[in-house]
Amino acid sequence: MTTTWIVASAALASLVLHRGSAQDGVASAPAPAAALDPVPEWLAAVRPERLRADVDRLVGFGTRHSFSETESETRGVGAARRWLEAELRAISAATGGRLEVGTQTYTIEPRRGDDAEPVQGVNVFGFLPGTQGDRKGRTYVVSGHYDSLAVPFRDSTIDAPGADDDASGTAVVLELARVLAGSELEANLVFLCVAGEEQGLFGAKHYAQVAEEEGIEIDGMITNDIVGGVEGGNGVRDDVTVRCFSASEGLNGPSRELARSLKEAAERYVPDARVKLVFRLDRFGRGGDHKPFHDGGWPAVRLTEANENYSRQHKAVSVVDGVQEGDLAEHTDEHYMARVARVNGALLAQLALAPARPPQLSLRAALRYDTRLQWKASPSEAVRGYVVVWRDTTAAEWQFKSPLIEDLETVIDFVTADSSFFGVRAVGPLGHESRTTHARRP
Repeated sequence: MTTTWIVASAALASLVLHRGSAQDGVASAPAPAAALDPVPEWLAAVRPERLRADVDRLVGFGTRHSFSETESETRGVGAARRWLEAELRAISAATGGRLEVGTQTYTIEPRRGDDAEPVQGVNVFGFLPGTQGDRKGRTYVVSGHYDSLAVPFRDSTIDAPGADDDASGTAVVLELARVLAGSELEANLVFLCVAGEEQGLFGAKHYAQVAEEEGIEIDGMITNDIVGGVEGGNGVRDDVTVRCFSASEGLNGPSRELARSLKEAAERYVPDARVKLVFRLDRFGRGGDHKPFHDGGWPAVRLTEANENYSRQHKAVSVVDGVQEGDLAEHTDEHYMARVARVNGALLAQLALAPARPPQLSLRAALRYDTRLQWKASPSEAVRGYVVVWRDTTAAEWQFKSPLIEDLETVIDFVTADSSFFGVRAVGPLGHESRTTHARRP
């Protein structure tokens, strides 16, 4: 049976959340009972004081330069790595061992022009298996890099506190592990702390390579890098906005779609945050740990604070012309980091609780005044239905959404694919929505 949605006059009002403002977004499918949704309770458990303590502890190792001391228990990248592993194991113990803690080793090459010998890098991660029962099945990864760097870049002995870059992102990952490790989710979650980012994304590249070799289905990856500062070098203070960088090859790439999902999840669950979508891979002339995942064809985005302060990034700890330089803990804000953590958690929980997205969407719209859509069923068992979303071809975000559809096809009257993009999402029992599946033809 085909369901037809007539999009005109009064009917339009019931399908469209508000079209004008970029902050209006698209409403989520209604859940049978909002009180049953566990996500608000999970996000409320994020604690700013724990984020502050984690940043202070990482800064306390003096330097986390990838070529720094590895034997000391109090200084260097080795001490930081062992502390991270101990924290994840403590989280695992608190949840009855559900969080599986592991490490990966790889080689980090020195920066160009540096005559140092290669060293061993270590990724530390917690793996939370989903109820889907497939360890290589649908998986979401959230990461931060725990290594740090300061001028002169080749000197691995000087202090490189790296509070914002990137103790802040690593602290967010730890806090998300604490909050979500006891939850029941359909999909797998990975809480990933990588090293070697400053030398060339070595830790992220290694994890992505292993995931590809093992056939892991990564349905989304978020890297948190420089997510602790609220006052930029331009003097602007913003403790609400987080930038989300995403790239796309073509009109509707998977990373770009993950960014839209993140913004919608934040609007639903974190109303005191503002996600600013930035449609480029990363900041101009710079890079981050989401790149190896995006390059591998997986959806991947980068989160970064609204206004960076370049007088602190990678600078030696010193006072220059009365200005304190260096990436110090005092320049980070735990309440902002908590907001960023909740934005991450909103997306991870929304997608991991939702069914897998429909594997295929096709449409018929040529020489028609409507658009007929058909899709294949989600492979997940618990599917409440589907929603169709669409937008103008020049719109950055989805503008319109159908009511819940129980069939595998529908017709949108008076809307033509000549001037609109369409997608479909699977909806779970509590109203959580999958990523969007685009039509095979734009």
